[in-house]
Amino acid sequence: MKYLKKYNQKKNQPTIAIIGGGPMGLGISYQLAKYGYKSVIYEADDRLGGMAASFDFSGLKIERYYHFHCLSDKPFFKLLEELNLEKKIKWKKTKMGFFYENNLYDWGSPISVLKFNQISIISRLRYLFHALRCISIKNWNHLDKVNATFWLKKWLGKEAFNILWSKLLEYKFYKFKDDISAAWIWSRIRRLGLSRKNFRETLGFLDGGSYKWISKLEKKLLYSGVKINFCTAVKNISLVNNSIKLLSSNNISNEFDIVISTIPLPIVGQILDEKSFTLKLKRNYLDQISIPCICVIFKTKKKITNNFWTNINDERFLIPGIIEFSNLTNKKPHITYVPFYMPKDLKEYSDSDEMFISKSIECLMAINKNFEKKDIIDVYCSRYEFAQPISKVNHFQNLPPINPVKNLWTIDTSIYYPEDRGISESIDYGRKLVKKILESFEKDAIKK
Repeated sequence: MKYLKKYNQKKNQPTIAIIGGGPMGLGISYQLAKYGYKSVIYEADDRLGGMAASFDFSGLKIERYYHFHCLSDKPFFKLLEELNLEKKIKWKKTKMGFFYENNLYDWGSPISVLKFNQISIISRLRYLFHALRCISIKNWNHLDKVNATFWLKKWLGKEAFNILWSKLLEYKFYKFKDDISAAWIWSRIRRLGLSRKNFRETLGFLDGGSYKWISKLEKKLLYSGVKINFCTAVKNISLVNNSIKLLSSNNISNEFDIVISTIPLPIVGQILDEKSFTLKLKRNYLDQISIPCICVIFKTKKKITNNFWTNINDERFLIPGIIEFSNLTNKKPHITYVPFYMPKDLKEYSDSDEMFISKSIECLMAINKNFEKKDIIDVYCSRYEFAQPISKVNHFQNLPPINPVKNLWTIDTSIYYPEDRGISESIDYGRKLVKKILESFEKDAIKK
């Protein structure tokens, strides 16, 4: 990037806008700053972080949606080192459970699987062989061509699939459950499988939560000259001569040499200007599907189980599982996340927050018969419309281009498929993309 270094030295920098201040947008802005380039971040929320953003939960600073770290999250660890926060990452051997037919079973370890007598011994062995196979697979391209339901049934058999996987897929994806790519499921199994020491699942958390690294990175970005526009959504993207014009929610327009969008692709389809972009391109973005999440978080006097993660197969509750975050951090009060994933067109989606809280309480009381409403200290409900992108078979063939026109880049968490959305993956992809973006701009600048 020799030309860009000269471009930078002349103090005639390209103007760069980043839409979205989540982990990916922050990673991009940070990498640009390391190269010596300033950017402007447009963030619709009143804080940075996206789904990793924290809120004040009656005196406790905590994420609205749960996050944990695996042993393989090296890009995140690298960022922590650069922020002098590497000593804040803590590790714990965690437990997993499975709630089925009103009983709570140990789960996740080879011994617990072998002891699970609700499926045949052959099914249990097939389950374990499948988990080992997921860890050993290096090339996943063939899994992109088959759906997860077919693949799981082939490996586990119908009996094990129906009990162990069917409800998890249904309560996460509903009508899209048979469309999900096997590669996406494989990557989730493999990530957790690789985060083990002596066959024990080992997960990490950042002491102080995501707020710790986000707030420190925010200060670093501001110091390097990055401008952050909070509560400022982009409402329109249009092309003006050789620039890209952004119209923000406060009705202010600005033109940039480079625009990088990290917001969900369906939103990009809504804000692309019809006069600058074809309807076919807009439709490609709008056709991307994401499942919303209603996440209820509890602060309680007692824990629900001894597990970090408990999968649920119970038709009474539209809940795929609960996450007891305090069983990872070993801190009180006890914190439990209860996520509901459901399409917007599902009747239950329009239920009030109070209804989701009530259903969550019923679920917790079913899992722990000794848990009572009086054990609840506080409760909070968050909603996010674009929580879980749908990763279908032949995933990349369904995505819109990441560089639809010169110097406009559009990416979200679906771009680093088959990995699922994650802090480490978003930061890593964003930082690596910066070099490609600048080199593309350099080639065009040299031509001029």
